[in-house]
Amino acid sequence: MLLLLPTAPVEGGELRLMRSVLISHQRVQTASTTEQESLDLPSGARPALYCSNKCTLLDWCQLWCAYPSNTPTHCLVSNIIVMPTYQETDMTDVLTCHTKRPKDLATNANITAGRQSMTYQLRVKENLVDGLYNYHVDHCFLTFSSNSSRWFTLDFGQPKCFQHVILHARDYNLAMISFNNVQVRVSNVTAVTPPEDFAAYDLFGEFPGEACPGQVVEMKSPKPVCVRFVTSHMLSSNRFQVCHIEVF
Repeated sequence: MLLLLPTAPVEGGELRLMRSVLISHQRVQTASTTEQESLDLPSGARPALYCSNKCTLLDWCQLWCAYPSNTPTHCLVSNIIVMPTYQETDMTDVLTCHTKRPKDLATNANITAGRQSMTYQLRVKENLVDGLYNYHVDHCFLTFSSNSSRWFTLDFGQPKCFQHVILHARDYNLAMISFNNVQVRVSNVTAVTPPEDFAAYDLFGEFPGEACPGQVVEMKSPKPVCVRFVTSHMLSSNRFQVCHIEVF
């Protein structure tokens, strides 16, 4: 379901595309973020228009939900990132929400990665492809510091076309250590030994500096590339940490 709604309740307002997604009310409320508000829905207001406009006017808002589901009385607006193809597992208090995020290829893709931390067992590669980022550090992906570990690869199963790759660094001062000198490469070649053979892949983009806490790194190709594999590798000698990726 798509909503194409004016960004402000005035004639001639810009239209914005929002996509519906199911997500647990509790999951949104307990996200590790301060950018979240619950707003009273004015009597007689249409939830879709009112909540959409409120979200659009807030630069940080990425998701809105009208609740309770049957007779909405409130709008929940949040900067939690929920991709349109996110698959909710807790249906006990599920809401139909609307996200600003585009439908992407990373969500639900197959993923392989280097050796992951045994100390932080929740920070696994699967967090990068579940379609959700709640700003909690345990929802990030974290590797060992060895060169053979600082990488991950998405496999779309067949060539897919895209122009954007977005990576989120962790929202903490250690981002400068765990996200720096990062490359993204693409290919249709299946039989390679990571990370040594990644040099044979085409360079899509790179981030040569040190990330600031919570920095969002967007790499864009001037024209679409159509490939099966997207890999990211940190060249610096430390643990590699990425909290969210989008490919579209």
